[in-house]
Amino acid sequence: MTGFGYAVLGFGSHPSRGPAALSITLNKANLEPLNFIGGAGANVDTNAGDIDVTAAADGGDTSGDGYAYAWTLAEIADSANQLSVLAAGTQNAAQYNSLTLRGVPAAGPPAEVMMRLTCTVTDDAGTTAAVNILQPGVIIAA
Repeated sequence: MTGFGYAVLGFGSHPSRGPAALSITLNKANLEPLNFIGGAGANVDTNAGDIDVTAAADGGDTSGDGYAYAWTLAEIADSANQLSVLAAGTQNAAQYNSLTLRGVPAAGPPAEVMMRLTCTVTDDAGTTAAVNILQPGVIIAA
């Protein structure tokens, strides 16, 4: 018999709830817009730690090793093709703070750029949950 989130199996059984659904949230307190300011054609690089986001998983099945994290990134706005990834960094931990980017300022108006960071968490049963965050930036020739 089931109902209201409980499962009862046979006579004398006690109702029980399964694990809470797997969920993920991001702490983006250390995430600020990036500004790449330099002379036209000069490389302007971020440092490890300039982009710092931490994911927190909850619920799901943690009967084994617990949660596995996977970070991916995608460039979703770069009208002048002035942004590139120097190093994707460590992408299999809850905290993602080792990504480094390169902006190359060009003569003309500032280029607006945007990266989408996605964290996917997988529990021990293979269930996944994902969350996205946008990392904005501007590339400006001084």
